[in-house]
Amino acid sequence: MNPRQHAFCARALQDACGGADACLNVLDDTPFKMGRTHLYDTRDPSTGRTMPIGAVAFLEKVCRRKIYTEVISAQVDGPTDAECAVSEACEITETGAQLQRLVREAASDGVFSEHEKREIEQVLQLLQNHIAGVRSCLDEVRP
Repeated sequence: MNPRQHAFCARALQDACGGADACLNVLDDTPFKMGRTHLYDTRDPSTGRTMPIGAVAFLEKVCRRKIYTEVISAQVDGPTDAECAVSEACEITETGAQLQRLVREAASDGVFSEHEKREIEQVLQLLQNHIAGVRSCLDEVRP
């Protein structure tokens, strides 16, 4: 998440709890107590300050809404197996184009030097890895 997203979530959570001053009061007698300046800074993306996760969790319990952590968890979720398969397939195309260029350039003089063969072999290995990646993703995709 970037500072703007953190500030948006902090502001939304604090507002859901009755505002920044209400949050200061609620957090005052907890291990998650925050200073006034720090709490207000979390509402401003230009400061780059974020709310401690303990304070976030406590305030979410107070307002009974997952405002901040829901956004964080959405950011943490990795791509689906189907998205991975598409990504690997795209990599195959790009790597294949790289392979085509290397082979074409190497063949232009009719001789494949050992250096050219090593370069081509590296790209062939990458290509095989991407193909294996697609297969692996397809095996994991659930209907």
